[in-house]
Amino acid sequence: RKRVSKIKDKEKAHPYSRKARQINRAMHKETNIAKAKSDRINMALGRGQKVVWFRDNMDKDDKANDSDDSEEEEDEEEEVDAKLKKKTWTMLELRQLVDVYLARNSGEVETILAKKSEGKNLLQKESLFLQLVESEIKEAKLAGVEVPDLTNGAVVKALRAWDGDLNSITTIKLVSCKPASIIPIEEEAKKNIRRGDNTAKADRVPQLLTEQQAIELATGMVVN
Repeated sequence: RKRVSKIKDKEKAHPYSRKARQINRAMHKETNIAKAKSDRINMALGRGQKVVWFRDNMDKDDKANDSDDSEEEEDEEEEVDAKLKKKTWTMLELRQLVDVYLARNSGEVETILAKKSEGKNLLQKESLFLQLVESEIKEAKLAGVEVPDLTNGAVVKALRAWDGDLNSITTIKLVSCKPASIIPIEEEAKKNIRRGDNTAKADRVPQLLTEQQAIELATGMVVN
């Protein structure tokens, strides 16, 4: 099909003519192509921002934000030889890092909620921001969030070397990972499933009758 710009005499087309329908089809197709391209770009940007976050934060520990750390200690940490940095993360460590990732906007969320608690009207973008954060956390807990597979040494090496170019982001393998904060909930769910299985098995196991119970069942007489 032709592009709208290639259709001749489109300005003279009658609203109900064949040419008008041709123009509408071309415009509809171009709109869909533009939307699909925009969606791909937004998806790539979102994935890129996420990968950048993990690249920049995966080596930070719980002490990274302590106010007692001196500048000298921070400089020493920066000078640590790359060979001494972690080569891989355990799955638990990766899940804990996912918790940190999901909490990255906590400061801004607290500010907005404080404003709301004071009875002030939120801006549309503030309300939308809260919805996006809530949706992201909910989805991460239910289905997991795609993050760089830091349990794979090759991925860690590629992530450290990545320069932020979206065209080469495909070299960094992503895996779906849930936050560590829901582990207690998962464990409780597993216990409930096991309890259910044991109960079902107990219901299926025939109870052995004593000789007295067998006689009573067969004759309808109570044996004293």
